[in-house]
Amino acid sequence: MAAPAGVYRNTLLQAVYFGPGSVTSSLPAAIESLNLQQKKAFILTGKSLATKTRVIERIQTILADKGYYSGETYYDIGEHAPVAGIREAVERIKTSNADVIVAVGGGSPIDAAKAVSFYRHREVHGEESARNALTDAKLFIPTIAVPTTLSVAETTQNAGFKSDEGHKIGVSSRNLVPRAIVYDAELTMDTPERLWLSTGIRALDHAVEYLYRPDTHQLLTPSVQAAVRALFTYLPVSKQNPDDVEVRQKLQLACFNSLWPESRMGALGLSHGLGHKLGATYAISHGITSCITLPGAVRFTATYKDTPLHHLQNLADTLAFIPPPFNPNPAPLGPAPGSAKTQEEELRTKAQQVADAIQQLVDQLGLHSTLKSSGVDKDQCEKIATQVTGEDKKGSEYWNGVKQILDDAYE
Repeated sequence: MAAPAGVYRNTLLQAVYFGPGSVTSSLPAAIESLNLQQKKAFILTGKSLATKTRVIERIQTILADKGYYSGETYYDIGEHAPVAGIREAVERIKTSNADVIVAVGGGSPIDAAKAVSFYRHREVHGEESARNALTDAKLFIPTIAVPTTLSVAETTQNAGFKSDEGHKIGVSSRNLVPRAIVYDAELTMDTPERLWLSTGIRALDHAVEYLYRPDTHQLLTPSVQAAVRALFTYLPVSKQNPDDVEVRQKLQLACFNSLWPESRMGALGLSHGLGHKLGATYAISHGITSCITLPGAVRFTATYKDTPLHHLQNLADTLAFIPPPFNPNPAPLGPAPGSAKTQEEELRTKAQQVADAIQQLVDQLGLHSTLKSSGVDKDQCEKIATQVTGEDKKGSEYWNGVKQILDDAYE
């Protein structure tokens, strides 16, 4: 295999604050670092956080004490961020004096905040300006992300949401990346267990699929593999000790490593593609879609004849980062000895063992899920496979493999 080569492009992310209780000082500091004229924050979140916990009240108080609260909190952002809620948030922010959005919650409100920034800019400056990477970032309303799940929308420039027709759509621009992230594990204590743990599998999905995305390179691979180790290590501990704030903080940092900030468009791999089709259409949370699709996607990648050798090597090497009991005998890094054919067979075997370990983790966390239990009809599997692969690939080996993933995940 060739020596590592590539390029890493940074994003507009300026700071990552972390630590239990850090939001009290970090959120005002993040706003101050943006050099805004008004320094007035518009809070964007979901209904559960706003009405069933005191998290949003705490955020409002922190901002108000510094004079940084616009007085506006919009909390009608539903799962998968339906576009109707995004439109309403755009209208609400227009009538406020806010010049920064603070997104609090999981992937839906954080993606929604990016979309609000995009559409508000488009209203003022036009479509071409909104999508042009050379547009001055100061012309966009900046966002600050305060995550309370492990789903990791805060590191990317992509904003995914649900159309009026129920399909997953999105926008992307380098100017949509949150300028700051605040990881305060204390704010996650009210996150429901199933949501917390399943979004941890979503983070694992990000990490593993980074290893075989089309433009993967070796600069970020060590961070991703460290995330794999931490997620396998601390998710079971968090299930057993949900009040352990130190473990929760370590998981938040693992999530950041799972999807390191990088200036690029598009999704990652097959599990993500399947998840996008399943999530919005059938109202399945992205954490659960990852529980359903990731083991099968990795298993297919390990066996598919056209998987590049360096992708197999990345997956095989990652086995060494998976701890017992999910991997009783961690293998050393690097290619196995022997002929090229023997080496490839060894890589494929190890890659399949990664898939087995993921399934074991999902099961141990009590997250085993099926398409049937999630409300997907059996006859939809063929349609979904075609949507993911494209009509022109129907009947191909790749299409058959994707269809098999769905069939295996049905029940």
